[in-house]
Amino acid sequence: MLGLTMSELRVFSMILQIIALLLIVIGSIVLKKSTSMKEGISKHGKIINVGYFLAIISVLYMVYSAYLFTISTGSISPLVVAHGSLGIIALVLGAIFVTNRWSWKTKKYMRIEMVLWLAVFLGGTYLYLVINGAI
Repeated sequence: MLGLTMSELRVFSMILQIIALLLIVIGSIVLKKSTSMKEGISKHGKIINVGYFLAIISVLYMVYSAYLFTISTGSISPLVVAHGSLGIIALVLGAIFVTNRWSWKTKKYMRIEMVLWLAVFLGGTYLYLVINGAI
C-alpha cells in the first residue's frame, strides 16, 4: 500500500492521529481565546475539520491493518474490538459535528466527544505500543 512497509504505515498513521488530536485541541483553544464568537467558531470549525479528515485518512490504514492482523492470526483481540467500537462511535459523532447535522450541537456534547476521542486515541496508542513490542 503506497509503497510503504506495514511498519512505516503504522508510524505514518500514528503521526496523522497525533496531528489530528493536536488540531482538535488547538481548535478548541482558538475558540476559547477568540474575542469574536462568530470569528472564533469559524476558525474552530476549520481547524477541527482538518483534524477530523486527517483522522479519517489514518483510520483507513487502521482498518486495513486490523483486517490483515485478523486474517493472519485467525482471531481478533477484545482490545481491538473495544477500540474499534469506541472509534466508530467517535467518528460518527465527529461526522455529525463536522457536517453540522446535529441540532443540539453544544459545548456539553462537544466535550463528551473530546473525552471520547481522547480515550480512543489513548487506547490506540496503547495498541500501537503493544503491536510494536514497546510494552
